[in-house]
Amino acid sequence: MPYHPALLRSIKEFNSGRYFEAHEHLEEALDDVEENADAWELYVGLIQIAVGYHKCASGYPGGEKMLGLGLEKVASLPDVCAGVRLEELRQRVRLDLAESDSIQERLTTKPPRIMLAPRI
Repeated sequence: MPYHPALLRSIKEFNSGRYFEAHEHLEEALDDVEENADAWELYVGLIQIAVGYHKCASGYPGGEKMLGLGLEKVASLPDVCAGVRLEELRQRVRLDLAESDSIQERLTTKPPRIMLAPRI
């Protein structure tokens, strides 16, 4: 099954540090995944995580809250969902929430990444 084009665009933006744009691409695709509960939870969780990182990177309040909401959404999903490797992302969000005073520095020196699992 191919990756949703909006997911690929979102990951490209997210991994380039353009978190707001990443969330926009996923919002475009929500109607396409609403019948698949796991994909819906994944996309909504990734939207919230992207918004959280956007707020943290921009110095806006509420970033940690959005990261927490996104983490809750993806916490019960399998380690690979719709081709997205979630465990590394979940670990990173947990780290950033635990050490929230240095999120901005980490976003600059070692930004989070969304990784895809190899397709077989």
